[in-house]
Order: sequence, then C-alpha cells, then structure tokens
Amino acid sequence: MPMREGMKLPHRLVVIGAFALVLGGSLSGCGDSAEERAATDASLIDWPTFGRVTERTHYLPTDRGALDPPLREDWSINTHGLIEFPPAVAAGVAYVVNKFGNLHAIRLSNRRTLWERIRDPSNRGKPTDVTAPVFHDGRVYMAYLDGELVALDAETGKPKWRRQLPGHLESSPVAADGVLYIGSDRGHVYALSASDGSTAWRFDSPGAVKASPSLHRDRVYVADYEGAIFGLDAASGRPVWRTNTTRVRPFGKGGFYSSPAIAFGHVYAARDDGTVYAFDEATGRVEWFFQTNHFIYGSPAVAEVPGTPPSVYIGSYDQHFYALDAGSGKVRWRYDVRGPVPGTATVIGHTVYTSSFKTRESVGLDVRDGRRTFSLDDAGYTPVVSDGQRLYLIGYYELIGLLPKRG
Repeated sequence: MPMREGMKLPHRLVVIGAFALVLGGSLSGCGDSAEERAATDASLIDWPTFGRVTERTHYLPTDRGALDPPLREDWSINTHGLIEFPPAVAAGVAYVVNKFGNLHAIRLSNRRTLWERIRDPSNRGKPTDVTAPVFHDGRVYMAYLDGELVALDAETGKPKWRRQLPGHLESSPVAADGVLYIGSDRGHVYALSASDGSTAWRFDSPGAVKASPSLHRDRVYVADYEGAIFGLDAASGRPVWRTNTTRVRPFGKGGFYSSPAIAFGHVYAARDDGTVYAFDEATGRVEWFFQTNHFIYGSPAVAEVPGTPPSVYIGSYDQHFYALDAGSGKVRWRYDVRGPVPGTATVIGHTVYTSSFKTRESVGLDVRDGRRTFSLDDAGYTPVVSDGQRLYLIGYYELIGLLPKRG
C-alpha cells in the first residue's frame, strides 16, 4: 500500500520489550519450551488473516461486552518500522511484519520472541512493500511488492517454499482448505497449492488487482483497479459473475483498493473515489451505493452486533467515519475523525476502531450510536485485532497489548 497523504509520525512511542533485530535470514532457538507450548490457553481465538475470517468481515463478536472499553495498556513492543498490516494471530502467537519486510513471531502471553526473519539484511533500512501475513495449517505466508511469495514454517520461521510471480503483489493472500488465493498488478488472480506453491488455476482480469481476494463457501470475490468486481468459482477460477461499476450508476472511473467483505447475502467493497457498494452475492447486481466526499483505501468492516441492524463500517479521506445500514446503505451515524482515514476498521464486541495519522490517534466508537468510548495517542492502518483475551492495537511502529478495565 502506498504511503498516504497526511501520514505523520506519532508523538507517542513507548518501548517495552523491544525486538532485537537480527541480521541474516531467520533466528530460531529462542522459542518456548514444549511445556510452555502445551500450556497455551485453549480458549484463545485465532485471527489468522487480514479481516479475521476468509470473508474479511473484520469482526469478532464477544459475550456481554467482555472486551469493550474502558481499556488499559498492558504492554507494548516496538518493531522499529511501520506496521502497515495487522499481524496474523494463531494459537497465542502473533506474526508481525513491518515495512522492511521483517517478520517476527511473538508469544503473546509473555512477549517472547520465538523467531525473527529478516528478509534482506543488505537493504540498509530501505523500506519495501509487503502484504498482510496469513497463517494456515502450520505455515505463515507472506507476499512482497517485488512478486515474491514465501511459505514459512510457523514454528521455526524456516522457508518451506518460495514462488516468484510476475508483477507486483499488493494483494494480501487468503487461504482455505490447502489453497492460497492472491492477486497481482498484472491483472492475475492465482489459486496456488498451499503445500508447494504450484498453480491450480489463474484468472485474468482487465485491470491490476491490488485488492485482496475474499472467500465465501465455493466462491472467490475480487475487484480490480479499473472498477470491475468478480465472483469466481473457487475450484476452477471460472467467473460466475462480473460487474463493471464504471458502467452502472453512479458510473465514475474509480478502482478498487478496498478488499471485499462478504455478509448478509452481499459483497461490500469501496472504490478509491469514495463510493461504497453492496453487490448481490449470487449475481453481482448493485443493490445500493453510498458516496463519500473523498478517497477510500480501507476495506469495509461488516457486523450484526446485538442491539444494531446489520451494518457496514468504513472511513474516508473526507475525515468522517460511517456506519451504514447493510441492507439499504443509509447512514446510521457518522463520526468526525478530524483527519483522513487511510485504513480498515475493526469491530470487536460493541466497539468499532478506526484511526487517522493526522490526529495521531486511534479511537473506539460505540457501534450503536457512534459515541467515542476509547482513544490512544498512536495511529495505525488497521488499528486493532484480538485473541479473545486481549486487544492488540497496531500503532505506527508498535504492537500494544490492551486489557479491559474491571471493577
């Protein structure tokens, strides 16, 4: 993802238990013992992919507001580089990647570094673009702007396979049932074997695919940078439907950086010109659209939280954050963020989290009425994920552990 306008360094940078950056490939041997691994709490919830589930809803329901604000900071870890995407979290381990392409496996219960993988020790601190990591079946998958796709053993960080794809990779992969789906700026969508990286099928789109594919049941949903969105058969890559949004109301020439979210019988996605769409999941027909007043690069979060109707939550560069009725597209409420919203919101319990680099702040809003219930002076693209016990705020450089205040 390119650096967005309005991005500034945060004024809050707490370093508690910073990473030791180790040059040269991967560092292992500093992980948990077998006894510690066996003691992992079975009640932990995984967040293995960007959006938590393959439908990329960016939503975690909780019982009785167990993880809702007020929250307190428990700890923070500095990665010494911009964290553009949230970590993949599985079995109590967070796989965190920063802008330099360096991947760290962190045991969240004690913040112990299990292993680190420094992608290119010779780059002398030059940033590179990466996608969100995804955990699947004991492996962590990473894609890089230069076209490299790599599968790493989740326990050791050692490479299992590498694949060089033509073009640039800005699309975060999604994985299910032993298959990895990813797009490229050459207009290709790939289904690859998760075990060895071999190609199962390839679909060719008219435009560059910068958005991340989403998966629901037997279909892959993906949009391109020329305004088209597709429903593909997951087994063959054959298009079941395609919709060119530049040829239907409200027309326009925007492309999709936003990744689709699938829920309530619809596919929700936003063009970069600020138009939010709901497509019929079965046919691709535009059910409704909503126009903001500026760019949208983040993806929608979708949720039916008790006490609210099914809703779509999304921020815009028009400095507002919107809660839209998922059935009609009508505004339920809007919140003045006071700065452009570059990233993707997350809904956990009764709270939706968003952020702006202009304000250098992440905020939590009550999904029922948009009332602010949480704020922290650190900003990130996708501000929060959770393992069901803590919330983890992704700041500019930091991963920050948050606990609910009780009593």
